[in-house]
Amino acid sequence: MMKLIVLLAFFIVAGSADLPAQITKIPFESKGSHLYIKVQTAQSDSLSFIFDTGTTGATIDSATAEKIGVSKENRKMVNVGGIAGMQTNIMAVNQNLKLKNIEIKGLNLVLMNLNTLSKILGRRLDGLIGYEIMNKYVTQIDFDHKHLLLYNQIKEVDTTGYTGIPFEFNKGVLIPRFPITITLTNGERYTGRAMFDTGNAFSLLVSAPYNKFHNLNAKLGTVFPAWGLNPVAPDLVAMIKSMSFNGFDFGNMSIRLTTNEQAEPKDGYLGILGIEVIKRFNVILDYAHKRIYLKPNQSFNSNFTIEQQAVTTAPAPKLPSLVKESSKFLENNKTMPGVKQTASGLQYKILKKGMGAKPLPGDKVTLYYTVSLLDGTPLWKPFDAKNPWVHHLDKTLDGIKEAVLMMPAGSKWKLYIPPALAFGVDGYEEVPPGAGIICDLEVVGSVQ
Repeated sequence: MMKLIVLLAFFIVAGSADLPAQITKIPFESKGSHLYIKVQTAQSDSLSFIFDTGTTGATIDSATAEKIGVSKENRKMVNVGGIAGMQTNIMAVNQNLKLKNIEIKGLNLVLMNLNTLSKILGRRLDGLIGYEIMNKYVTQIDFDHKHLLLYNQIKEVDTTGYTGIPFEFNKGVLIPRFPITITLTNGERYTGRAMFDTGNAFSLLVSAPYNKFHNLNAKLGTVFPAWGLNPVAPDLVAMIKSMSFNGFDFGNMSIRLTTNEQAEPKDGYLGILGIEVIKRFNVILDYAHKRIYLKPNQSFNSNFTIEQQAVTTAPAPKLPSLVKESSKFLENNKTMPGVKQTASGLQYKILKKGMGAKPLPGDKVTLYYTVSLLDGTPLWKPFDAKNPWVHHLDKTLDGIKEAVLMMPAGSKWKLYIPPALAFGVDGYEEVPPGAGIICDLEVVGSVQ
């Protein structure tokens, strides 16, 4: 009898060694072009986050952070880079997030206003997360069953039928890159490294330096503009004959090319591989060994969505022309005497130097300001000497917020704010789409 018990115990242990040591299984909702997961904090039971392999720093909506009481004591200012350039944001340090039965501790959450993005997506968005999960766990994205599965080690994952692809990180950008090849409709082939980014809603976004180096605009045939993530300049949409990497081949698809007149032509980095390609695989991401495993799923042979040029009765040239006018004004203005420019593109001129304390990110500030368009057209002068603007700093425009944090109380500056730090390509009330603004700003003081 004892021998039988020992034998049964052996089979139980031996059998269990072959089972995946899965840490947790997180359902995701694939709506549109993004993967939504539920995240919890100590103050909130259900927040809607996008899981994004291209998000290298966890982000939370600033209004959500205030609502649920994300710590105001452990905050600092950081510069965050994006398609529109560098922006200064508040970071809440040493925070914890829960995903089902696991907790990721010690996170640094960047606070950003995600209201505009929520409107574009058509649903509430509380934040974005990616690298902090994938760096801690081997992460499997099962598009067939809409689950994220997390493991401690790659040996715990069944990789049968998957193709392993080595990848690299480059210059501190913690998004996987590996070579892909595209074939243009004229038969020419181009190879370069592409980032693996589920947050890119398209099939491929070609970088401006690569585009200019190979003069792709002139070789792609018919192209048309379409607005994307860059609020300053539109993308260009074009067709390619095929795309291939590591034995996987895809036929006709539309791609996007970013445009930037200041970009230096450069080979090597081709662009960003997006969800329209990635969703055709079940994926395993092993950051510890820098390998991505891909296995064709049920959607592998589905036709690609081909972007079509929008037909509109609106005066289409108006939007790009305002953006270009703003860019031209700011390019000339930064050479004017006394004008300085920050990494984000904000320009300012010091009219009066204050001697008081500088406001802190979570402060309530008291300001006087007037706003006009770059051509001098007056917009708002809502607050006079008896009625200054008093509000939390994180509720104002990015350009004003960045400036106020540099201004000692008593200072008066003239700000020249680019569209990306003002009202973007959508505009607001009297501010036309794509317009920059001028703001005469005086900091009276602040309270915590």
